[in-house]
Amino acid sequence: MKLYLYRLSLKTSQQLNVFEPRKLNGERYNREEWLRFIFSKTFTFQHQGNSFFFVPELPVATSIDEDVIVGWVARDRSIVERTAPWDGLALTERQSWQASLLMIDPRHHLDGQKVAFEANNYIGKPDSVIASLFKSDWGLEADGPFSINAYPIIQERSFSVFAETHHGKINQITYDVAVPNMFGSPDDFSKELGVLRDEANVSRVTTRLHSDGVINTDTSQLDEIASHVERGGGKITARTRDGQKYNSAQNAVSEDVDVDGVEPKSKTYWERIKGALDRIF
Repeated sequence: MKLYLYRLSLKTSQQLNVFEPRKLNGERYNREEWLRFIFSKTFTFQHQGNSFFFVPELPVATSIDEDVIVGWVARDRSIVERTAPWDGLALTERQSWQASLLMIDPRHHLDGQKVAFEANNYIGKPDSVIASLFKSDWGLEADGPFSINAYPIIQERSFSVFAETHHGKINQITYDVAVPNMFGSPDDFSKELGVLRDEANVSRVTTRLHSDGVINTDTSQLDEIASHVERGGGKITARTRDGQKYNSAQNAVSEDVDVDGVEPKSKTYWERIKGALDRIF
């Protein structure tokens, strides 16, 4: 099993909605409470024109810390097959279900609000499924208190290595980043994003940098952008004058879990998942 890792950025909605779901005492949910609320029940969401389901896993069924949200992203597939020879080998169709494991650390700390999602070809590309999941309405009839962006966590210094390898050749850089709510980073770039979030109601920033010569990649500003992306704050691409390309999505962090031959949802299965989560969360 391969788990891909993501970071969530939750931006508070500045427009109050009288129909917004609230706690029993009438207060607004905070970020952790909101994540626990929406993932506490089964709901459907749309991905590329198909219906997907999120189904929570009961904490008592696993050995995983109860602070971690555990569930499954599932979809059905139609399988065309034939009947038995004595039934004429007629074509018939049946419904089959596939699911990928989803785990969320919703807690508010410097390395919190991470997601681990199982790669499964039958479910779809992890990045696009995760994007659809967190952009859905989660089965609610009204908008919630937060908009959510989810980006993959990237291998540390992967952009720096590309920039060093192709030093003096990069002429185009594009970045798409979410405003932070968790990192607590002291760098100027994160501070500027925070100002845009708080004063201009900005949730994402997309910028394309071009040079008629080459871009100076030794600047601290680009280092700060790359660091923000690597922590799960967005995505970045770059291109050299001779056509070499960098894409942060191709350098996503993942964790391998050895569950081959292990019965799904067995005690041993959950123990191995828990071991991986201890390294991830």
